[in-house]
Amino acid sequence: MSRAVCTAAKQFLSLPKPVLFRQSEYASSYGIARALERKGVYGRVKSNVSVYDTANISTEDAWKERLKLRKPHIQRFYKEKPKLFYAPEWKLDEKPNKEEGYPDPLKGYEMTPEKWEYQNKVVWPPNFLCPETKLPKLREVYHCKESIHFSPKRMWTACQLVWRLNVDEAIRQLKFQQTKACTILAAVLEEAKERAGKEFNVEYPSDMHVAEAFPIQCKIIKGARRHAHEVWNVIRYRYIHVFVRLEEGDGPGFRGREKPKDTWEMMDEYYRYLRSRRIKYSL
Repeated sequence: MSRAVCTAAKQFLSLPKPVLFRQSEYASSYGIARALERKGVYGRVKSNVSVYDTANISTEDAWKERLKLRKPHIQRFYKEKPKLFYAPEWKLDEKPNKEEGYPDPLKGYEMTPEKWEYQNKVVWPPNFLCPETKLPKLREVYHCKESIHFSPKRMWTACQLVWRLNVDEAIRQLKFQQTKACTILAAVLEEAKERAGKEFNVEYPSDMHVAEAFPIQCKIIKGARRHAHEVWNVIRYRYIHVFVRLEEGDGPGFRGREKPKDTWEMMDEYYRYLRSRRIKYSL
């Protein structure tokens, strides 16, 4: 092999390549972190201070406390704990989109860009602790991209790809996917990250993770297509809003409502089942 071919091969191998997951590394922030660490070609600017340093608790233990809130409870026995914050008054006699007329309670009852942006105006006291978990309130950025001509079902798959990932890793993984949904969502995440640094003065926007990402269909514009023999079909042009919430710190490291059990936890659960058996009609 000639020297020129060897030099070209070395230059090609030195280029950054897409990260490939092993079969044991499921698509989560933990699996992606392991894959990126194994590859060793990508990095991000990260602060040395943990977001839970003031509470003297690790990120893993903090997520365990937060996930306890997902356990079901009886609503009539549940007492809402008071929270102290300031938010501008919501004018109930006006439409949120500043249109004329009296607001209809049967319209716009789902999540809207006005309701999503209203969360950015809520002011929490300094060093505020959430009453449910006794953990400090982390900084959040709510961002919405309105009226995108795209299918909500195809956008949902892209949103599930980046859920609970670091924002830089999410943008990187979306750019690896050659689909229109991932391209749109990557642009939305870049806007949210830029907004976090410039508008909300987040010191390390790269330390934030995608806490929520979902689309909602906002409107349908109908058209018509003419075929042979005067056959007409209706065309539906769907438009969606893409909602994104960035939260400070790392994600829980897994997807889903609860953390999947490993083999040791499954073994302990099986042992508890075996020891709980009783002989029928015994003393």
